[in-house]
Amino acid sequence: MKKKGLVFLAAALGLLSIWEFGPINAGPVSQASAGQSAEAGNLAERQFVEAVTLLKQENFSDAIAAYEKVIQLLPESPIAQDARYWIGQTYFRMGKYDEALSVFKKLLKDQPGSSIVPVTRLMVSRVEKEKESAKQRGKGSEAQDLKIITDPDTGAKFTKIAELTGKKAVGELSQDHLSRSPNGKFLLYDNLVLPLDENEPFKLVESPDANGFACSPDDKKVAYYADGAIWIVPISPETGRPTGNPKRVLDYLPKYRPAVSWSPDSKKIALEWGKDEKGGDIWTLSIEDGVMKQITDDPVWEARPVWSGDGKTIAFNRGGRVLYFVPAEGGTPKKIMDNARPYSWSPDGQWLLYQEVLKPRLYRTSDGHVFEITPPEGVGEFFSWSPDGQTLFFYRSSYDYSPLAKVVSTQGGPCFQLGRGLPLWPYNHFWSPDSRMIMTSGGSLNDRDLFMIPISGGQSATIKLDFSDENEIQPRSVSPDGKRLLMFIPQGKGKEDLYVASLSLEEGRTTGPAVKVFSGRDKKPVGYGKIDEWDWAPDGKRLALVHEGDIWVASAEKDNSVRITKDPANETFPVWSPDGKNIAFIERKNIVRGGQPLYVVSSSGGERQKIWADCDKEGFTWSLDGKEILVVSEGFIHAVPLSGGKSRLVLDLKKEGLKEDPKSVQGLCWIPDGKKLAFMTSDGWTNRVFLVSATGGGLTELASDDRTMKDWIYPSPDGKWISYVTEEWVKARPSETIWEVKVEDLIKEKK
Repeated sequence: MKKKGLVFLAAALGLLSIWEFGPINAGPVSQASAGQSAEAGNLAERQFVEAVTLLKQENFSDAIAAYEKVIQLLPESPIAQDARYWIGQTYFRMGKYDEALSVFKKLLKDQPGSSIVPVTRLMVSRVEKEKESAKQRGKGSEAQDLKIITDPDTGAKFTKIAELTGKKAVGELSQDHLSRSPNGKFLLYDNLVLPLDENEPFKLVESPDANGFACSPDDKKVAYYADGAIWIVPISPETGRPTGNPKRVLDYLPKYRPAVSWSPDSKKIALEWGKDEKGGDIWTLSIEDGVMKQITDDPVWEARPVWSGDGKTIAFNRGGRVLYFVPAEGGTPKKIMDNARPYSWSPDGQWLLYQEVLKPRLYRTSDGHVFEITPPEGVGEFFSWSPDGQTLFFYRSSYDYSPLAKVVSTQGGPCFQLGRGLPLWPYNHFWSPDSRMIMTSGGSLNDRDLFMIPISGGQSATIKLDFSDENEIQPRSVSPDGKRLLMFIPQGKGKEDLYVASLSLEEGRTTGPAVKVFSGRDKKPVGYGKIDEWDWAPDGKRLALVHEGDIWVASAEKDNSVRITKDPANETFPVWSPDGKNIAFIERKNIVRGGQPLYVVSSSGGERQKIWADCDKEGFTWSLDGKEILVVSEGFIHAVPLSGGKSRLVLDLKKEGLKEDPKSVQGLCWIPDGKKLAFMTSDGWTNRVFLVSATGGGLTELASDDRTMKDWIYPSPDGKWISYVTEEWVKARPSETIWEVKVEDLIKEKK
């Protein structure tokens, strides 16, 4: 299982997909019925993509109109069926429940044999329950539209100075992507110009790979990367629109391309440059005559130059995060601090704002004093300075980047999100025995709740912990029979005490005292989460867990544990056999990708048995009768008999046409009916979910509308659903806002 938060990197690199609301059944134009032109098919698919974008922006009326155009173009095609479904979803998100019900019920009537039926039926139930809940809630009062937010520590006032809606609500915030023109007339979001007046956004240049845009201090030029070079395009200071053709000023090789930095007189740029893609040194380039000058010369990689407001100094990173200052005309660099990235120099040269472990700091250049700043919730993140350097600007996106719990039918059809609006942290979640709800953690990172979320809609709730120390104890998981709750209390230094309490899912609370079942569990060197650390026995009365690199079996009723492996290597990922007699586990000699030996040991201890020499990641699962273990290895799924003998081939991934890395299969599990297996494959930034027949072949893709990075898969006990986790930008507010605060107010002593 991948480490939590890994996919935040994907977001930072702008690799998010538009397919959250995408076509389920639609494919190439060849899917269109006879007589429908390829031109109409292409137009319908482009129209669908536009509808997806509008829905993600919550431009609901325009999204519905775009989906209706898809239906008009290809009324009998699969893509039209998908469009009808998403029209229903759009009405649901608008709170127009009668309209949503009408769309979903008509879809069920018109398409009774479609794979879209299970999820559409579920949506009917969810809409009906939400409609009833809305009546009970009544009309809530609108939240106050704050114009000023005051920092409770310093008293600094953050004032809202702009609000962006519709097409100007660009979504994610990154200092490497978003900037403000020095005169404050527009924003640059990569290639998109966002006027801060009534005018619509527009692309600055037409190059598809253009990136790293930076506006000059005189507001007359923008530098950017495209087609293996640095370009400069002249613009209007008032509108940001080009006033001439882009000019190629330098062939460019380095692989990583943060925005260049302009000199205060707008005549030069500072950049990282080298003779190959490794780059390595800081240079300046004169825009007027093309003369380049090398500023640093060190074998350690140097990057991210930023020119000071007085033009005398350039800040840069050496070796990744170490911050240096160097004279702009060249000279001996001076080390400033060990950890500062990203950073932004004030135009007056008096301040450098930087991030240290994701916390903003202000460095005063006159004396080197560092001020810790804590912007209040609601103002977003710093992104720009005023021309005089006296004011900081903060930008709050209308989107939040959040982990999401999603479900897809094993019959096919679209995925859907559970717990919309709840503060979930659903990397480990659990199905109720009746498959009617998912239980997953949420709340803040240090104070977790366990949410119970009905998949058919209705009110979500948290499990109440009925004992006195509930403020310290944190819920972790629910036993397969739903009758016990595993919890823990952190003890520091990577250790924790484990507790179990009786649980009533019907009442939504614990029904007995919390009993300590393991003291001082040391989860190092694993510590990734449930998938790596522990597993409930099928009867819910015992736990297999990792402690100090070995597998232990603990009672779920008292503090009575037994160590069942004793090996210098680290064991992890314990999985019980269906009869509870054996435990399979991975021996992890080092944290590498793939190639880990798989063993089985009796749950009462004894000699371990090697099943496979090079199991990929955690790519294995028990057969339902416990007589075989299915193993993923080198692009194949094998069934290995526990009694010995020859293994049989279940699936050749390459033969089935999967072009992903054959070592990227994970989450192998059974659909409870025993007829199919489910698994995920990864191509680096997205995952795909597949079903395959237990006897091999018959590969079917699920959640094909959701091209995101998924985190593990969990089949429901009744075999009808598969749940998983993604991380995505989610529309959370109607508009994006810009706030300003005076530096002198922000650095006041805390009250």
